[in-house]
Amino acid sequence: MATKKSSGRSHGFKHKSRSVMKKDAPRGVSFLLREYKEGQQALVIIDPRQHKGLPHRRYHGKVGMITNVGRRAVTLDVKLGNKSKTLITRLDHIKPFGV
Repeated sequence: MATKKSSGRSHGFKHKSRSVMKKDAPRGVSFLLREYKEGQQALVIIDPRQHKGLPHRRYHGKVGMITNVGRRAVTLDVKLGNKSKTLITRLDHIKPFGV
């Protein structure tokens, strides 16, 4: 009798997102010092070092408009096809667009 594979929250996550999430170089803390304002555009770049507030891999590389800024997280409106999705993510996973 074969053992059943686990089917937890991150089942198959490493395999699915291997090409998206690569740790190339150590990251500093300058991303925490950036100030975001509502109406500004931001690029979603997944950082594999921080698992909290991690957006889905389909949003990696997408540009969104910031609608709300909190202490640790921001809310983005991201166009996905013909729909506009609301994305709540941490500051680790975004950077200003065009910088």
